[in-house]
Amino acid sequence: MKILTKLLIGLFAGLCFSVPVIAHHNTQTEYGAFDTATIVVEGTISRVIWGNPHVGIEITSTGGDVEAGKKWRVNSHPIQIQIDHGFTKEEFVAGASIKVIGWQNLRGLPTIWPRAMQIGEGPMKSNMRFTDMIDIAKGTFTSMNIVPAANLNGSPSARAGEPYVAKLREMGLLDAKDNMIWPAP
Repeated sequence: MKILTKLLIGLFAGLCFSVPVIAHHNTQTEYGAFDTATIVVEGTISRVIWGNPHVGIEITSTGGDVEAGKKWRVNSHPIQIQIDHGFTKEEFVAGASIKVIGWQNLRGLPTIWPRAMQIGEGPMKSNMRFTDMIDIAKGTFTSMNIVPAANLNGSPSARAGEPYVAKLREMGLLDAKDNMIWPAP
């Protein structure tokens, strides 16, 4: 009986400590659906954490849709996805100005998941290829003045959501495998 009890306690402890290692969060659970309203945070980069599991950028706000002088954090993709979307580590320098369009944390925390980012006087670059697809399907992408994610062409469209996939298909922007064709033919 003592051996069985020890075995069960060991198994329980192992599960308790191993679950966080394999668990991962859903971005839309923390920041809302990708076709919902965004906010703008403008500021100065105070610190960059160029690492995995997510690149983090700390900002002191200067305006946009938020109060100036507050600390904000941009939580973004892992390093390789940032690179695939067209960003480089060298772009994010402490002291540089930054403008972020994104989704605020649903619990009201001063964190934002970026839809697009502009560093200094550079272009407003997309950080979300699936949202690019949503905005293209809605007809709002060109008016947003956002440079599409560098890996938009050839991307699978399913994560944009079936209504948007259907619209992109109707627009002739998907190939036979429902991968994005961009720029438009």
